Amino acid sequence: MAEKWFEELPEDTFYSESEKIYMAALKAVKAGLAKGYDFESASSTVDIQDKQLRQTVLDDVLKVIIAEEHFTKKIPLDQISTALNLPMERLEKARAEMLEDVENSAVTAYYNNIEKGTEH
Repeated sequence: MAEKWFEELPEDTFYSESEKIYMAALKAVKAGLAKGYDFESASSTVDIQDKQLRQTVLDDVLKVIIAEEHFTKKIPLDQISTALNLPMERLEKARAEMLEDVENSAVTAYYNNIEKGTEH
């Protein structure tokens, strides 16, 4: 009786459909990489029918991998490029987009706080 009502629910119950797609893609690519596949081979295991959505999701999966490997574990991009068998230009572009996203989020948050009078 000490169990909470939500403990028996599936792990992804509270995720949106798009979050479930992203999580499944990330899991599939990471599983492929763990088996020694390069990024493209690991990505081929992701089943998303809409080509544009698939590319967007895989671009984001690559960004997560860069965040984990480069920013968290401090692995140089050239080593990640070799491990994933991707050109450096693609990794550098993804990293630049990530930094731009962070900058845009910070600016938006700042202006939202000013409007609410909580900029401090």
